[in-house]
Amino acid sequence: MYLFNKEQNEIKSLIRKYVNEKIEKNANDRINSKVYPADIIDELGQMGYFGMNIPQEFAGAGLDAVTSMIIINEISKSDPSIGHIIAGFNFGICYPLLVFGTDEQKEKYLVPCAKGEKIGALAHNEPDGASMGQIKTVAVRDGDYYILNGTKSMITSANVADFALVFAKTDNNTIGHPKYNLFIVDLKDCDSIVIGKNEETMGLDSLKIADIAFNNVRVHKSNILGTVGEGFKVIIKTMELMRIANAAVSLGIAERAYYEALDYSKMRKISNSPMCNMQIMQYKLANMKSALQIMNISTFYPAYLFDLNPSYVEFDSSVAKYFVTEKAKEVCDIALQMFGGYGYIKGYTVERLYRDVRIMTILGGTSELIQAIISFGILQGKYK
Repeated sequence: MYLFNKEQNEIKSLIRKYVNEKIEKNANDRINSKVYPADIIDELGQMGYFGMNIPQEFAGAGLDAVTSMIIINEISKSDPSIGHIIAGFNFGICYPLLVFGTDEQKEKYLVPCAKGEKIGALAHNEPDGASMGQIKTVAVRDGDYYILNGTKSMITSANVADFALVFAKTDNNTIGHPKYNLFIVDLKDCDSIVIGKNEETMGLDSLKIADIAFNNVRVHKSNILGTVGEGFKVIIKTMELMRIANAAVSLGIAERAYYEALDYSKMRKISNSPMCNMQIMQYKLANMKSALQIMNISTFYPAYLFDLNPSYVEFDSSVAKYFVTEKAKEVCDIALQMFGGYGYIKGYTVERLYRDVRIMTILGGTSELIQAIISFGILQGKYK
């Protein structure tokens, strides 16, 4: 297990108390009814959890990465949807605005986000995928503006966001590879932007996920995030913390599944004896707990490395994302198996967790993509 310092343990206790009092209450009924927890999200924003690792000068909480991941992990034990939403606000929106934003962009977007007054969405994925060769969203220069056209798919918080960071190919009329930019696009009061219906998902039922279509949307050049033509660099940097957060959410799901199985094994009687007295069940519990110990270190150690030196943790965050999300699936599968047929019935927490964990090896980069990133780095001699 990763050893937290005194302050981190105190914050862990505080967020756990909040989760038990506010999020866990009627969680299964709320989540299975696909109710977006607007009141909880708003309250978390007012408490400073939208800008956890943002300096106080920009209205953030000024927390380190390890502490931020603790908060996301604790929330995810109860409702992983909320954990994922908070991770997206912090690391998909606020963090890139902090690192790459101009003073004006920080004042207009970062500060209100950190205060919980505005919501942003990261619009990267597309219907045909999001790899560089498949990006079809195009921004064409028109004087001081860019004309944006294209569709972004499966965008978290699209229907509640005030603005989006939109990844687009720039038509720069040069020979060779096209360049990319992230554009800050206001989503409200624009007839040229169409936000689709909320998607029905297999799990993470508290989320609002929808497509965003841009039809000749005029975006001023001052709304480019970062240096012109370096949008890919911004995305890569953004994904570093997001992938550690993916691990933190997955760890939370798996930890909750383990404790659900442990409690059930003590309660369930087989031949008048608790199921946990069976050696095979003890082995299952031991395997789950052993995996969780390693997953814990694999999640929080990369966050610690980021706190030491945020300049480059691409490899460590990729390993954390790949390993922890895949192992979380295994833990949830074992937990559901221990419940037998009851694990397959809606209303049982373990059934919901089994559905929730499935997306974690897909969002933020599929396991196959992450493996390619890791192996490419190895073959290039970047990781030894």
